[in-house]
Amino acid sequence: MPLDSVPVIVDPDTLFRMEQSAQPLVVYECELQGAPCGMCLEGTTSAVSAHLRARHGITGPDSAITTCTWTGCYKTLKKGSMARHTLTHLGVKVRCSMCGVVKCRHDLLRAHINSSSACHFAIVDEVPGPEGYVIAPMSLATHTHQV
Repeated sequence: MPLDSVPVIVDPDTLFRMEQSAQPLVVYECELQGAPCGMCLEGTTSAVSAHLRARHGITGPDSAITTCTWTGCYKTLKKGSMARHTLTHLGVKVRCSMCGVVKCRHDLLRAHINSSSACHFAIVDEVPGPEGYVIAPMSLATHTHQV
């Protein structure tokens, strides 16, 4: 059964990284309210952080207090935690390649790997969120598919 193509607007920085790597990516719709951008972004802490700065003006000291305006959230947190918090809305998780344990954050999985002798040589596998879209470089494909 063929996957349906879905038109999405992808953050230009994400498109640039994808074209440079020549690898497909999973992207997610940004649902920050107040100044909606209508773009999709990559589900990594660094990509989300760059998107929040460039497209939503979320800048300043990491210790400054801000409010998450993701659809229905409104949690108060430090600006330095905003990118990591946004990943929870995207549903992005990480999995241990050795035992399959799934964690919601990289630091929690690293702690698991460091504390488990059986998993000491594990690598981190990304687990895409349920609302992601797979996009591929023009060299691989010309379509976007929902995960």
